[in-house]
Amino acid sequence: MTEIKKLTKIALIVDTIIWFLFGIMLTFLYDMTLNPEGWTNPYLPRLFGGVNLISAIFAILMLRKKEWEEIKLTFEYFIGLIIISLIIEVSVYATLYSTFGDLWKLNGLFTITVEAVLLALGIVTYIKQRS
Repeated sequence: MTEIKKLTKIALIVDTIIWFLFGIMLTFLYDMTLNPEGWTNPYLPRLFGGVNLISAIFAILMLRKKEWEEIKLTFEYFIGLIIISLIIEVSVYATLYSTFGDLWKLNGLFTITVEAVLLALGIVTYIKQRS
C-alpha cells in the first residue's frame, strides 16, 4: 500500500476550494453573479454547480484517507471531470466569443485558466504519486 503524498493532499485542498467556490456561485448565486447576456438555460449551470459541490465533498472525504489505493479511482474521476469541463469551456468560449461582453470574455478566460491549472496540477500529482 502506498501512502498519499503531501503534493496529492495539497492538490485535493486546492480542488476542494475551487470546486466549492464554483459550486456555490453556479448553484446559488447564478442569477446575481454569473448570468451572461442572452443565456436562456439557467438549469444547466446549476446542475454543473451541484457536480462541483459533490466533487468538493468527495475531495474532503478523500483527505481523510491514508492510502493512495483508496482514493486512486476518485482522483482519476476528478482529472476526467476537469478534462471534460475544460473542453466544454473552450468550445463555448470559441463558439460564443463574439456574443460576449468584455466582462464575460475575461470571465471565460479566467475560468479556462483556473481549469487548466487544476488539470496540470492533477496530472503532475497523479504522475508523482504513482512513482
